[in-house]
Formats: sequence, structure tokens, C-alpha cells
Amino acid sequence: MRVGILLHYYREDQLWKKFLMRKVYGVLWKTLLDILLLSWHFTSLLFDRGIIIAPTTAQYLPQAWRGAVVLSLVWFLHRWKTNVFTRAMEKPSVVGLDRDKLLTLEKISSTGLLVLGAIALAEACGVAVQSILTVGGIGGVATAFAARDILGNILSGLSLQFSKPFSLGDYIKAGSIEGQVVEMGLTTTCLMNPEKFPVIVPNSLFSSQVIVNKSRAKLRACMKNIAIQIDDLQKVPYVTEEIKSMLCSNPSVSLEKDTPYCFLSRIENSFFELTLGCNLKNMKKDELYATEQNILLQAATIINKHGAKIGCNL
Repeated sequence: MRVGILLHYYREDQLWKKFLMRKVYGVLWKTLLDILLLSWHFTSLLFDRGIIIAPTTAQYLPQAWRGAVVLSLVWFLHRWKTNVFTRAMEKPSVVGLDRDKLLTLEKISSTGLLVLGAIALAEACGVAVQSILTVGGIGGVATAFAARDILGNILSGLSLQFSKPFSLGDYIKAGSIEGQVVEMGLTTTCLMNPEKFPVIVPNSLFSSQVIVNKSRAKLRACMKNIAIQIDDLQKVPYVTEEIKSMLCSNPSVSLEKDTPYCFLSRIENSFFELTLGCNLKNMKKDELYATEQNILLQAATIINKHGAKIGCNL
């Protein structure tokens, strides 16, 4: 019985709420219609008295013509620029870095043309662009001062995109940071260090550091030191000559610029050192390590063949 009474009161309460909401919505809707009708009558009265003059097509026709001329000129320049860059990139001599530089320059020129076209169109339509630029310039200075680090990274990123000191997949070293480039963004560059950890580097760092791009090196220098017991000092001339001959005959050694060398570089009480070096051709890391190992093993075989002993006397 009590439950039935509660349900009855609950239903009546919900009905009253719906009734009141309908009344409120009806009053609001009627008020809005009255405001619109009053505004319409007031505007019609102003037009009848000549206080407000309706705009005519002749007032906006010169601005429309100027805007059409600006749009046509911008479209013509955009098409001409696109054709020039397309023909330049179709040349067989444009490959690799040159193609990337052209693509970056094409993007920058498109953005600049779009900005200039928007300013010219606004000026042709009667917008006070100079005042907007003045106010925007003051705000831009304040924004640039507050976000100077971000803007510095963006400008450095654009510079990297245009100059291309390294590309994706290159192994580089900049200051104390070293690794393979896996991603190049507008504000940061991601490297994979030798321990296979991703390193996020701000682009502004590259503008203040010397960048060593090991992947673009055509040659790799190889220099090793071998210690021999002091008792075998008289065998040095024979050993060094044969090691130099071995290096010259190695197919992985480049003879274009510098010839291989091997000489006596250090003498101590119990041992002396031979320094051997050469320029190796560009190869993968595992091939490089295998070639260096092969050179050291062949040098050790030559030293043992002449009766010398590697190491120092204790």
C-alpha cells in the first residue's frame, strides 16, 4: 500500500516537472520570437528613414576584381613553380641529397607563396593588413621570446631538412651523442645509440656541434700498434717491409690517396712497438671488424715467421 502511494506521488511529481519545463520552454521561445520581430521592424524602419543604406553590388565590384586578379596571379605562380621543380627533379643528374634539397625548397616556397597570396588578397579586399601585421608583430615578438627554445628547434629542423648533413639510416656523432638516425622530425631527431637505446635529440643541438657522418665516409682509417720483445729489434726492417707488402696486396685496402705504412714508433726497456696503418674501403661494420682482425692475424704471422716474439719481457 505504501509503495503504491509513493509511486503515485512520484508520477505526479514527474508530470509536474514536465509541465513546468514545457511552460518555461514556451515562454523562452515566445520571447525569442518577439525579439526577432522587434529587430526586424526596427531595421525596416531605419531603412525606410534612410538612416541605413543597403549595400549595392557596385561598392564591392572593384574589390572582387582585385581579389580575382590576385588569386589568378598566385595560381599562375604556383603552377609555374610546380612545373620548374618537377622538371628539375626529372633530370638524371638530380639524385640523393639534391632531390631532398629540391623537395625541401619546394615546400618552403609553397608556404611562402601561400602567405604572400593571403596578405595580397586581404589587402585587395580592403582589409587593413598593416595594422594587423603591426599588432601581430608585437604579439609575435612576445610569443617568440616565450617559446624561443621551440622556435630554435623548428628553425634548426628546417635547416637540417635543407642542408641534409645526415639522412635516415646514417650513423653520426655530434659531441658526446652517437648513434644511427632512425627518425627526423621538425623539432627533434631520434638516434639509436650503440646500446640500442633510442635517444631523442633537440634539433638545436646540431647547430652548435660538429657533426661526423660516418656513413658517408668513402674510406675508413685503420691504425694498430703491436708490441714486440726488445731482443728482436734487429729484425724490424724485414718485418715492416713484409707487413707493408701484405697491406698493399689486401683487396680491402684502398691505395687511392695514402699508401699503407708500418714503422717503428716506440722503444722501451723490455719491448718496442710497431705501428701499421692503411685506409680501408667503405664497408659494413661486421666486414670492417673482420678485415681489421685479418690484418692483425697476418701481421702476427709475419712477425712469427721472422722469429720475433710478440709481447714484452717481464
